[in-house]
Amino acid sequence: MNHHTWDAYSRSYLNIQKNPASFQLSLMNMLRFEEAEEILDAGCAGGQLHQYILQQKKNNCKLAACDFSIEMVKLAAARMLKFLNNPLHGGISEISPEEIENADLSTFDISSLDCPLLEQNNYKIFQGDVQSLPQLNNNQFDIYISNMVIHLVENKDQAIQEAFRVLKPGGKIGIVIPVASGNVMMKTLTKCFIEAGLIKEIPFKPTNIETREDIINFMSKHGFQDIICWNQTIPFDLFEINDNYIFPQFKEILDKAPKEQVDQFYALYKQEISNRLTQNLPFTVESLSLIAKKPL
Repeated sequence: MNHHTWDAYSRSYLNIQKNPASFQLSLMNMLRFEEAEEILDAGCAGGQLHQYILQQKKNNCKLAACDFSIEMVKLAAARMLKFLNNPLHGGISEISPEEIENADLSTFDISSLDCPLLEQNNYKIFQGDVQSLPQLNNNQFDIYISNMVIHLVENKDQAIQEAFRVLKPGGKIGIVIPVASGNVMMKTLTKCFIEAGLIKEIPFKPTNIETREDIINFMSKHGFQDIICWNQTIPFDLFEINDNYIFPQFKEILDKAPKEQVDQFYALYKQEISNRLTQNLPFTVESLSLIAKKPL
């Protein structure tokens, strides 16, 4: 998927993003991010947890963030500006299209967002591709976080090599990737798409990395050490069809499909939600989470 797909999806993605943010909370706890001097959130989307990080990090710690989508960058910046302008009432979930468009982005360009208020709070956000980050120096960061991102990039090896480059010796990386076999959300959507005749097979597999051994070997190959890896499962707050947790690769299919097939899909999806709730079970997503160190 290209950045235009994510640009178009940026505001709808907020509903989904707040769920796997739980993975990032676990990562930050395991990485002890409150001890860091400089942190990078690589592939930050709408910056769901940046408010929390700014409140919990050391005062002089710098937080940098980037995303492939310029609209995601604008959204994250607008949310942080709202919070910083009014910390007591700067909720970051309720951001209107007007607030995004009217945020003080006067010096904004496609590669960097510079703003005095953000700079005063040691926060910088820019558009960037995790596979190549020329904006960042070698050996710059104490912590590199990438939550639900690496599986989406075309060249995963290059992305991890770039993470290794920008980390300081002794710096720590924390990544999360979904496990296809444990992704009830994706399995349910796929089933409904197939039954509605919209697709013949699974259109999207997150990654070939499915086990702890797979990801540990992958990270070891790129020089990381002291690896800790765990499986983690989180629930989604999906209770009715109006919650509309439709991922970008599926939304593109629906946008092009005949109305009768779209209606059939939503009827099937609604029934699947009802069935799950009847079993007193949430929809869930499983991930592989990992932390590791760059050697001294």
